[in-house]
Amino acid sequence: MATNAERKETRLVARTTAEIQEIIQRAADYSGATLSQFLIESAMEKARSVIEHTETLHLSMAGADALLAALETPPKANKKLLKAAQRYQETVNVPGH
Repeated sequence: MATNAERKETRLVARTTAEIQEIIQRAADYSGATLSQFLIESAMEKARSVIEHTETLHLSMAGADALLAALETPPKANKKLLKAAQRYQETVNVPGH
């Protein structure tokens, strides 16, 4: 989170109804924060939650066991996989891969 000493370089703007603004302002007042602080802290909390939910793999124990087993004993590459890998190298042209 940015400190007061850090220079703020961008601005977030949101249009809303007066009723929504009053509710958010009341919540900010109850929490002891300014409206801007409350909005930023709330948005950051939600953003972190969405990112964590999206970027984290959640598996059941059976799913985790199946994943580990596949990683420990991967199947042998068949012709279709080898052809796809060759096509990928030709298309992407990544040196050293």
